[in-house]
Amino acid sequence: MPESRTPTREKIELSTLNPLRPLRWVLSVKSLLPIFFIFSATGEAYGTCWALWGSDTFQWNGLWIGLSLGTFGVCQTLAQAFLPGPAVKLLGERAAVLTGVAGVSVALVVMAFATQSWMIFAIMPVFALGGIGVPALQSLATRQVDESQQGQFQGVLASAVSLASIVGPLAFSSFYFAVREEWPGAIWLSVVVVYALSVPLVLGLRRRTAPAVESVGA
Repeated sequence: MPESRTPTREKIELSTLNPLRPLRWVLSVKSLLPIFFIFSATGEAYGTCWALWGSDTFQWNGLWIGLSLGTFGVCQTLAQAFLPGPAVKLLGERAAVLTGVAGVSVALVVMAFATQSWMIFAIMPVFALGGIGVPALQSLATRQVDESQQGQFQGVLASAVSLASIVGPLAFSSFYFAVREEWPGAIWLSVVVVYALSVPLVLGLRRRTAPAVESVGA
């Protein structure tokens, strides 16, 4: 990629083609990968369990499941379109990420204990605060990696997201069916617990660009 072809790296060394060599570099950004994995895995919980939970808890039919998911999607879209910029400017990137996590966590706790379906629609604006988290995290994360490795970094993140899309549905669906009879809403508390794992990792990220890590071609 253009950002990786600096004047001092015009030649591509054969060692960069070794598929095992990047693993050493991946370990140097180990604090970032779990954060993106957590955010991606928790996102899978909604698509996996929402319809089942709505049917079991509120006896929603297809119409209400569609309306609830549609409302969630609209709120998320609006939040991602209009809130990340002002939120980052006002709070800073790290605080914006944590605000997103807090908003989602509050909404999920309400959903876990909700007894009336109107509560789910009422909490949607708070739920949508999660929309500011990922853009702010992307901005913060790109400054943790050297300029010449941005392309490689995005590739590694894509791999983490792909892995989360496999692990997330399996884990959350298994948990849901384990608690389905006693308390379907417990699935959302499990998502809060997973989100909580990201908080110390986000707090540990540096505000400024970290020193350049070793190139895979070095």
